[in-house]
Amino acid sequence: MKEYIGFGIVVFSLIFAISAALMAWRLKRRLDAANSVLVLEKSRRDERRKTYQDVIAQLEQAMSSVSNGTPELANLFNDLSPKLHLHASEEVNSSFVEVCLLLENWTAMKDDVDKTVSSLQENPDQEVLERRLSEQKKQALDAYQLFKHKFNRLGAMMRKEMSQAL
Repeated sequence: MKEYIGFGIVVFSLIFAISAALMAWRLKRRLDAANSVLVLEKSRRDERRKTYQDVIAQLEQAMSSVSNGTPELANLFNDLSPKLHLHASEEVNSSFVEVCLLLENWTAMKDDVDKTVSSLQENPDQEVLERRLSEQKKQALDAYQLFKHKFNRLGAMMRKEMSQAL
């Protein structure tokens, strides 16, 4: 009978050791899966942050180039739109498209003002051009203010998304 008790203890110890090893293995698998999900979420968040920073930086650069009279908008939308499509929400994407359209509108109006100023310098005695220039400047200023408002709103949306992602 003593042999059976010793044998039972050995069998029980073996079963306990195997079940402990199995539980440790399953917990390790779960921990690795959870860690990989966290790493993936962190990389997505970092990529989104980088994309948002690129969008803001390039829009500000485009804004200053338009203000300086040398607009460089050729690849702005084409460069940023695919990145935003991958990383941003639909709300941010639609707001970005709206901001780009408003930037193009403001650029066109500023070009009209510059052309009218050039025409007025050639013929300084034309009152019609002076009135048109005044009206164009007002429209360009309104377009700039609308663009700036939507641009600030886009930045706020991006910051809100990033704060919610944490």
